[in-house]
Amino acid sequence: SWLSVFGLYPNSYSSAVPFTLSGISQVTGIEMEKAILLFCILIGLFGIFTTYIFAGHIYNGFVFKYMMSLFFSLAPGFMLFTTWEVSTRGQFVVFFPLFLYILLKEEFEIKKYILLPVCLVFIFSTHHYAFFLVPISIIYISLKIIHKLKPEILKNQYLNYILLLFFVLALIYPFFSGLFISSGSRYMWVINAIITNIRQTGPLVLFLPGGFIYLFIKKKNVEMMFICMTIILLAPIFYSQIYGPFVLILICVFLINIGFNNLLTFIIRHKQKLLTAGVITIIFLFVAFSSFYNHYRTGSSDSFWYMQESTYVSGKWANSYIPENTRGLDTGFETGRLFAISEGHPIVTCDDPVNLAYGWINESNIVMIKNSPQSLGYYFDGPYYVKEGTTFSGSIEWIKYAGNKNDLKGFDYVVQDKYAKLPIVEIVKSQSNLIYDSTRIAIWKNNN
Repeated sequence: SWLSVFGLYPNSYSSAVPFTLSGISQVTGIEMEKAILLFCILIGLFGIFTTYIFAGHIYNGFVFKYMMSLFFSLAPGFMLFTTWEVSTRGQFVVFFPLFLYILLKEEFEIKKYILLPVCLVFIFSTHHYAFFLVPISIIYISLKIIHKLKPEILKNQYLNYILLLFFVLALIYPFFSGLFISSGSRYMWVINAIITNIRQTGPLVLFLPGGFIYLFIKKKNVEMMFICMTIILLAPIFYSQIYGPFVLILICVFLINIGFNNLLTFIIRHKQKLLTAGVITIIFLFVAFSSFYNHYRTGSSDSFWYMQESTYVSGKWANSYIPENTRGLDTGFETGRLFAISEGHPIVTCDDPVNLAYGWINESNIVMIKNSPQSLGYYFDGPYYVKEGTTFSGSIEWIKYAGNKNDLKGFDYVVQDKYAKLPIVEIVKSQSNLIYDSTRIAIWKNNN
């Protein structure tokens, strides 16, 4: 179904990033690993420019635009998905400011009415975050209508207090309703949400309260009103520790930049001698923090973020010496990376769409349940989900932890990650032949 492109059909996922990576690999003739690196470099640069033009539409000053691009490009949440990392969230993050720029731009109406729907459709094919763009667009259209029919409403002296009240209500509503809070203490959940958002935004989050207060108490034009109402709309997503920081990163950096530029203005007026030293110090600290962040990803924890060399070599060996269309049982963790390098030699189970593509299961055997549009699952997990207890992947996990030798009859090979201590491995060792062994990966030929 064409809806599969947008992840709106059973067993589908938003497909823009996989299609883009495939296109880069095929057109350039380079392997996927290097295609991913090229993709990340391109969207990283693209994100810097989209943030620059978005900031320039709000405050048309070079310093504000430059600092906005700098802070955004060095924010850990931005660096996470633009540093040799495949994620559909990353492409949303870099296209979000472009969408807002097109939405707010008034000078080219004909181009705007063409570009805006195209951009919206493209972002919908990137990630389900695109659902947030619909109410954001409605807010802008509503403000333009109000400004045209009754502009005095936007000049109401109590408007700032009303906006602050709505923000507080939007921010505390999940705390009392449990929205986006899935487990544990609500108070600990809030603390973890704060930590997560700070970790993805960076240390300059200290400037955020100042920027927020300034934005909400100053006199507003349509653009400022739009930003304030967008902040109110997105405030509840702060509690989502998985998705929230990446939806909010642009807004947080924008508020940080307002606070930082207000400080610069104050220093220029009163403490001009400290200006150069202060700016250099702040930028140095921010770059140092982000550099440490990258060091952390490539230091002692690099095996979590990146494929080990031994796994890459193992995948190349499997690709050359394990026949086509053979089936394997894997033990998880690093074996998923091997599967990507070996190009399905042997075929191991994965998510249901992959299992369908490789013929592990028939679509008729999958029990799908439709999410209600009134539920959060519809917008974050998709319109459909597999009925609990009927997933093929679940039965494979049962074999790994509680299976016996009869359960291995459907597999030609077993791919073992030595770091994963699973009970089925002991049965494999007793009745299978070890045909490949490395520091991390072992491959067994099943005798059944």
